[in-house]
Amino acid sequence: MKNYLRKNEIIELLDRGTEIDQKVFEEVDGEAFAASKETVLINGLVNPVKLLIPKTTWTKQDYIIQLGDLELIGTEKDTDKDTQLLLGVKGIEETFITTYEAISQLFSECSMGKYASFLLKEPDEHFSLLEHNFNYWFKGKLAEKKVLLRTVVENGQRIARCFASPEMYQQIDNHILLYCTIWALDKLGFRFNLTSQDIRHSRMTLKFTSEEVFKIPGIGIVSYGFTVRNSEAKTHSVELLPTCHVQNEDGTSVPIVLDKIIRIRHFGKEINSVISKMMELEKLPEHVENAVEVIKLMKTQKVNDLLIYRVRRELIDIIGDRAFKKYKEKYAEVLSSNTYNLLQFFGRLNEVPVDDEQKKLAIESMFWSFMQRND
Repeated sequence: MKNYLRKNEIIELLDRGTEIDQKVFEEVDGEAFAASKETVLINGLVNPVKLLIPKTTWTKQDYIIQLGDLELIGTEKDTDKDTQLLLGVKGIEETFITTYEAISQLFSECSMGKYASFLLKEPDEHFSLLEHNFNYWFKGKLAEKKVLLRTVVENGQRIARCFASPEMYQQIDNHILLYCTIWALDKLGFRFNLTSQDIRHSRMTLKFTSEEVFKIPGIGIVSYGFTVRNSEAKTHSVELLPTCHVQNEDGTSVPIVLDKIIRIRHFGKEINSVISKMMELEKLPEHVENAVEVIKLMKTQKVNDLLIYRVRRELIDIIGDRAFKKYKEKYAEVLSSNTYNLLQFFGRLNEVPVDDEQKKLAIESMFWSFMQRND
């Protein structure tokens, strides 16, 4: 079912009570969106917009504190049954459970991120050692160092999700990024469908596919789009990944990440740099036209033993030798015929199950890398 939104509904993504949201409102056509009942021609926006309107699904709060304000209260299991720190903060009544990323960021101040995570694997045995190091660094040597503590409330649980530099961190949260993405696509006149979404309290992956397709005789149908990725917890930058999707005539399909990735670092205080990067989406059709010319050549590119070996090595590099052994039988099944062209080979390889989103993207980038080598 198609689900579109009007501009004056999309503007609800911005919480004008916060400084960064107000700045986005002022500099990214907020007034025009608020006053317009025009429908934005992107299908599938209803759920992500509803989910990301501030203070509905998640309540997020940032604090600038000194490390000496932190109190180590104990440890606690998170929803994944992993052991986390339970922290108190001076002047705040509530306590916060950490995330894996937050522990790494906090203890990176004293180059102990991996060591702290190791100690938490056996919390009963190692807590006194963890507490000693916590107090030595954060109540002692680094007590006056200021940090930005990013928190979120999810299902009633208060989570310390990120420690960052208050001077250097650029707040590009998911609701802001979604608004800017919609604004850019609307400004460029592109019609897209939102075909996939994975939205959590501190990370987001959205996949957009254009309504325009290319029909290539002897190959199949090529559609294009892009994937948006973000981490509010500083684990990676904002990424806009141009993509193609090949539907082969034999029924298999090949998702491809092209090599013109747009990256926006969580760095600095100006929103203008974010907007200028978003407008690089204007070049997407040009990138896709070039990709289509490469794809046309794949009809005659056959699979050989050397290519099979190289693909196998790169797959192992991406997913690891242990994981690859689980898929060995499926991979052997893919190799049972040597009559495939390159796209048909990748189409069957795409059926090998990989759960991790980052590894999936790496494999989709690998497809494009091999196609360019064989054009």
